Amino acid sequence: MYNFFAGQGKTSFTMFGPFHIFLICVTVAICLCIYFFRDKIRKFKYYDKLRYVFATILLLNMLVYYIGLIATNTFNIKEDLPLHLCFVTNFFMIYIMFSGNKKLYKIIYFFTFIGPLPAIIWSDLKATYDTCEFWQFIISHHFMIITSIYLLFVLKYKVEAKYMLPAICIGMTYIGLMSVINNIFHTNYVMLTDLPETVKNMYPFLTFFPPIIPLFVVGISAFFLSYIPAYIENKDKTEISEELETDAVINHI
Repeated sequence: MYNFFAGQGKTSFTMFGPFHIFLICVTVAICLCIYFFRDKIRKFKYYDKLRYVFATILLLNMLVYYIGLIATNTFNIKEDLPLHLCFVTNFFMIYIMFSGNKKLYKIIYFFTFIGPLPAIIWSDLKATYDTCEFWQFIISHHFMIITSIYLLFVLKYKVEAKYMLPAICIGMTYIGLMSVINNIFHTNYVMLTDLPETVKNMYPFLTFFPPIIPLFVVGISAFFLSYIPAYIENKDKTEISEELETDAVINHI
């Protein structure tokens, strides 16, 4: 049990290995299923209540993870404070799903991709199923994206293009704040001080640039990619609205 919570697993995780690719494919497949079967999901009596289940899973995930770190005396204040973007986004998503705050989701939606998407693709995991860290990562990254897609397509939490600029401003402000904290306390939150060794080994040329540059490029790319699902949802709504207006005109005639 100690090894499980202390992250000392016997298994190993290989970036872009078969298991890594499998996890990515499963996440994409679930998101696609949510989109294509969204109407059928809404026929489920408690489809709108599932957000409470999702929020509870995210909350328990964080509680178990931190209780495990404290119980095994492996909690490191310079590494384990919930200051990483994905952690912060998780807490916002927990609040959004418990409260049903659609206005806040319009902003936080983008961060459910900006942080988790690059982390999922260039995962820095050391072990897999026999460590708590692995499950914490899966739930706070893969599962969080899935819940965000569920809110968007099934619960119809609207996300508009006009909220992209406020989201960028908030993101830049957060990065600036984390840079100050890292400089003062010599930490590496949001990987602004140093990129993971796995990433540097795979892309040695990145060592010639300050971490903020590749992080900015990847973050902005993930940001604009995140709007694609929202655009699809908005387009579908527009087409349905136009069809209803056309039918109304025809019936009137």
